[in-house]
Amino acid sequence: MCSGLALHVATAQASSTQAPALLIDQGLNGNTVELMWTAAPGASSYDIYRDGIQVASTAATNYADSGLAPLTAYSYQVASVVDGTESGLSTAATAETQAPAETSPPTEPGAITVSSVTPSSVKLTWSKSSDNVKVEGYRILRGGPTDPAGALVYIWTADGFKNTYTPTGLRSGTAYQFGVQALDPDNNLSPIRTVTVTTSTSTDTLPPAAPSSTSVAIKPFSPTRIDLTWGASSSSDVSGYVVLRDGGVAGSVDLPMRTTYSDNGLAPGTTHSYSIEAVDSAGNISVATTPKNGTTLAAGRIRIARGPLAQSTTADSSRVVWWTDLPSQSVVTFGEGSLTTQLVDPVPTLRHVMLIGPLSPGTTYEYQVGDGVVTSGLATVTTAALSGTTFSFAAIGDFGGNSPGELQNAQRINADTTQFIQTVGDNIYPDGRDPDFVNFYSDYDNRLFKQFKAAFLHETFITANGEKEYFGDGTFWGDFSLPNNEEWFSYDWGDAHILVMDTERPYSPGSPQYNFAQSDLAAHQSSKWRIVVFQNPPYSSTTTNSSSVPVQQNVVPLLQQENVQLVLSGNSHNYERSFPLINGQPAQGGITYIVTGAGGNSFNKFAIAEPSWSAFREDTSYEYVRVTVSATSLLLQAVKASDGSVLDTASISAP
Repeated sequence: MCSGLALHVATAQASSTQAPALLIDQGLNGNTVELMWTAAPGASSYDIYRDGIQVASTAATNYADSGLAPLTAYSYQVASVVDGTESGLSTAATAETQAPAETSPPTEPGAITVSSVTPSSVKLTWSKSSDNVKVEGYRILRGGPTDPAGALVYIWTADGFKNTYTPTGLRSGTAYQFGVQALDPDNNLSPIRTVTVTTSTSTDTLPPAAPSSTSVAIKPFSPTRIDLTWGASSSSDVSGYVVLRDGGVAGSVDLPMRTTYSDNGLAPGTTHSYSIEAVDSAGNISVATTPKNGTTLAAGRIRIARGPLAQSTTADSSRVVWWTDLPSQSVVTFGEGSLTTQLVDPVPTLRHVMLIGPLSPGTTYEYQVGDGVVTSGLATVTTAALSGTTFSFAAIGDFGGNSPGELQNAQRINADTTQFIQTVGDNIYPDGRDPDFVNFYSDYDNRLFKQFKAAFLHETFITANGEKEYFGDGTFWGDFSLPNNEEWFSYDWGDAHILVMDTERPYSPGSPQYNFAQSDLAAHQSSKWRIVVFQNPPYSSTTTNSSSVPVQQNVVPLLQQENVQLVLSGNSHNYERSFPLINGQPAQGGITYIVTGAGGNSFNKFAIAEPSWSAFREDTSYEYVRVTVSATSLLLQAVKASDGSVLDTASISAP
């Protein structure tokens, strides 16, 4: 269970009429508390009480109470309504709203300089913006030379520490307008700085190579949509692709957009033939790939399009999440050894989140989800282990880019005996956007759910945040169901207390996050193990700048003070383990720091000599870390994705 301002779970009081068995609430931001409860048998609606006064009624099993005061505690109870009669109230659960949102936008980027103009690329350089919190990144926009700035199309987000970007895959002899817009962690956007440039001409007349026909995959999404994916052309000057449907042009994809296309507006139950052509910067078109057929679903048919997966699992509850292609009611059936309990939320939705419980600690439950007619395959969730129980979890970072390494890691984790996946951030590359689930096959589908589908069927998925999550307009926290404010939180599993921090948000002493971490760790000094997770590593020897000095200065002293034994980070795309450290020097009883950033999104090679604090490092293998927790030790094993061998192993003995 989470501590401090994190997740609160309440068990219903005894009543002749069943109130929700469990109620959880969390302060998501400065003015909103989110509530979720287990469905009650026969309930047609639920009455929500805040501080003893009814504030809402809903047929759903969740409610967002907005318009609240920042940094204020509120007490909630929920009653079910059966045949017009209200049940008794659930046991009260209390949540506190977060600090007020920061609303100051970054300053406008400085003038853009254009250089290195070729037929297919240009280099853009600008003066950096400033922000009262942090410039998280720079959005790159593109359009025609006379388009208004607000009509430019998003193509990329550059990291906040950069002030240059080179658009490639452009058409030769073509006038473009580019825009640069700074954003901060609260999604405040600066004014857009623009520049117009014309690429140089090309005399190329050779058509590019077509994508491999075997790489083309076609998947029906709904009665009106078919999704296509394909591999990139082997030609170096490709600027985009044309999608052909039944011999005619259905649409096009310009780079750097992904090699995916969603064909919408089709008739239910109809078959169409698709092929792909590559287009180079000079406008030459390849031959088409071999046609492949796809058939839309029957009218009205519900399909589970993502998931299911379990999140925010505690000793007595779990949130089960899935998506359907069409709005439908939410039905989850679960039980220990057999499916004995069914919970229903009748409100149609695309993204489904159902709280299941009460559950028993350290127990594996089977479950299925759907709309009551269509159901998923059988999945399992294992609740948080009892103290004294040995268990393992998988730690992985910087992985969601649709690479072979990511897929290998996902397959290894699926075959492992770990009970949950704890990420260290940068879960979706390149930008964590999910712009339109109904009409658009996004990176979430192509770069996360596709690879981890099997693992999600039996492992709870718990995420930390990196910068990529902040590039996506807040989509990430709308798609996943995490405790507390979904940016920093904690939970207990067996003998381990795990604190997840967010190094993209302020964490200096006195900040809300620092205060949370300090209170949380101080309250768990009796826990056998204190493990902390965040993205930016305080110790990384990739380059002279890869160790985060702000984390060293602001967070490391707190971790030492509160007797933390293990820190898991990423950001550097490699694996590295430190000796136990105190103040950056090897010392008995110090903290072991691990970088597990080789989750699948390329490698960062070590550019400096191995420092004295580094015990082991490796930059050529994709990996994840298996952490085995027992009452006497933490066993750390870096697992090589390609063959499952152990790259590195270490053990931390209990104090």
